[in-house]
Formats: sequence, C-alpha cells, structure tokens
Amino acid sequence: MSHHDIVIAKAGPAANLHMREIAPRPPADDEIAIDVAYSGINFADIAMRLGFYPDAPKRPFVPGYEVSGKITAVGKDVRDLQPGDSVIAGTYFGGYASHVTIPARQVFKLPPSIDLQAGAALPVAYFTAQLAVFEMARVRKGDRVVIECATGGVGVIAIQMARHAGAEVTGLTTSPHKKAFIEKLGARAYTLDEFRADAKLTGYDLILNATGSSSITWQRARLGMTGRMVCIGMQAGMNNGKRDFLRLAMAAVRTPRISVFKLFDANSGIYGLNALHVLRDPQWIARLTSSMTNVETMGLVPHVGKVFPATDVAAAHSFLETKQATGKVLLSWN
Repeated sequence: MSHHDIVIAKAGPAANLHMREIAPRPPADDEIAIDVAYSGINFADIAMRLGFYPDAPKRPFVPGYEVSGKITAVGKDVRDLQPGDSVIAGTYFGGYASHVTIPARQVFKLPPSIDLQAGAALPVAYFTAQLAVFEMARVRKGDRVVIECATGGVGVIAIQMARHAGAEVTGLTTSPHKKAFIEKLGARAYTLDEFRADAKLTGYDLILNATGSSSITWQRARLGMTGRMVCIGMQAGMNNGKRDFLRLAMAAVRTPRISVFKLFDANSGIYGLNALHVLRDPQWIARLTSSMTNVETMGLVPHVGKVFPATDVAAAHSFLETKQATGKVLLSWN
C-alpha cells in the first residue's frame, strides 16, 4: 500500500497544495505509527499556506495538527497502546498524511462515544476550548458567555463546555443562515452585526474572540465587572484565502494596545491563547491529556461539517476559508 502526504511548497492559493508519495518511517522506542483515516483542517493551516503563520516550519512542509486512525506499530517503550487500537492524535504539523509516526505522548485512545471521523475533529477544538473556557476564563454556573466563533470546530465544543458548566451562552456568526445551527446547540444566536448594534447586550463574564483587530475594542466594552476576554485568532486579517498583505497590516494596526491602567478602571481581563505553544510543554500535555475524560463526562460531540477526499484538499481549503463550513472540515484518506 502506498502512502502520501500534502505539502505547502510555496505561499499562495489553495491550488499550491500538492500531494507526494512517502515511505512510512518505523517508530522509535517512544513513538507510535498510525495509518490515518482522517485529517482535520484548521484556519491556522490556511494562514500558514498564505505565509501568514509565524510558527510554521520552513517551506516545504506538511501542515496539519490532528488526525485519527489505527495504530500499525509501537516502539518498545510504549505501554498503554498497541497495534490495531483506534486513536486520535495531535501532530504539530505533518497531519496531512495517510501515515504518521509521532511521539506516544501525542496519541490518545479514541473515546468510546465517537467514531474516527468525529475523532479527527476533536484534538484542536477540545484543547483550545478547554484552555479558553476552563483554564483561562474559569467559567462557572451562572456566567454569561459569548462565543464569537460559534459555528466552527472550537466554537461548537466551547458552547457545549460552557453550557455543561451551567453558563448562559450566546453564539455569534457572520452568516444569518447559520443562526439555526447555533440555536440547536442550546445557545442564543445573533449575527455579529446584530450583536454589535444592540448596546443592551452587555455584562458578559467571558467573550471568546476569534476575529481580533478592532473587534477586541468594542467587544471588550461588553464585558461585565471581572469579565474576561480570551483571544484565539486574527480572522480579520484573512481575505477568503487570498494573500492580502494590506488587510493583514490593517488588522494588526487596528489591534488595540491595552494599558494595564485601563484594565484597573474596567476591572476586566484579557488573554491571548496560542494552544500550539501550550502543547509544547510536557506538563501541560499531561494535564490536558488527563482532562480528555471530559469528552465522556460532558457528552461533548464534535460536529463534522464536511469531509473531502485528500485528493481534493484545495477544495476543502476553499470551503473553509470562504466561510461555507459549520463545524469541522476533514480530509479522508480511505
């Protein structure tokens, strides 16, 4: 059986992604080899394809943060997993591949309540939402929460987490037709424009912001006393998958430089979250791994919006970057 991966050789449009044949590498003592069933696609993959992601490796490289599949081999020091196990894994680049060999600490047994397809939609969304909702914002019963990226992979899990904690949740979208999707998750739904226009919508304990730029300023004003904003992206700098340097520069310029003295006056807080950086720390990997039991106890269910054959990766990127998706977009290697 031949194996392939997908490479970003130069920055630019989705058409620049190309597939190549690879030779699987046997696992080292502390590694696991996986035949991949599905690879998850994230907005970060689009940003790195455009050349706008500072943590990306030097080109050419293989993007992708998450996979699901079955173990084909394990190193001699691996104890808890074995060939044939269905697993999910974080890959820290390299996930757009039909076969991966990665450290065992990045691999987790597939939760019994979900299948491999949903499993590939879980790692990035779960870890990001767990860090934002519980580690940073410390959401608890009675809190009022706004999830700006409510129809994406992270937003879907964040809504479920906050509601499980007993929070009152509002979800935002730029697409009016997606409001019904948010409401089915048990959250109140507004378009971003509707929410901004209604000055009465204020006093929130958490706002999860993904747009960045000037949205941080007006959304921060909607926080209540001791409210927290967690910023997880800069989607304002993206332009439907195009390399728009002017738009990116304007988004950066419009991002507020917030004085601590102003935070004293507002009695609120603001966090920036780069989950990839957190997951480079072995102690945090262990902490987040142990929290994966939340998937079962909270009944978390990722939403897979669409699955594309890996050979159609350019179409998959286009589908996500033009905001057609709800939930997660996946690549299938079967």
